[in-house]
Amino acid sequence: MIFNVILWVNLKLALMENPFELLDQRLSIIEDKLDRLIERTDEKKDTSVLDPTWVTTKQLSQHLGISTAAVTNIRGIKIPYYKIGGRILFKREEVDEYIQKSRYISGRDSLDEYLKRHR
Repeated sequence: MIFNVILWVNLKLALMENPFELLDQRLSIIEDKLDRLIERTDEKKDTSVLDPTWVTTKQLSQHLGISTAAVTNIRGIKIPYYKIGGRILFKREEVDEYIQKSRYISGRDSLDEYLKRHR
């Protein structure tokens, strides 16, 4: 009788799924989902801060790599801005135009460009 019980328990254990395998399968599923979530957030980070037509002071400061205070100091003086519903917004095209106009050219580069145009 005891032998039959032991045989039955061993048979039952052999037929049961290994709980560690189940845990491993579930962990793999969770890891896959986390990887997909990380990929989605990385894709969003890859897009430029200046994708929209209108940008905030904070977005502009992040894109230019300067403080929000520096953006505040140059707004209106060098970069036109708009106040809409109490929010300060910049137009992306105007910011790009300002950056292109404020490009510094050294004396040597300026001379080279002059000579190329007048040859």
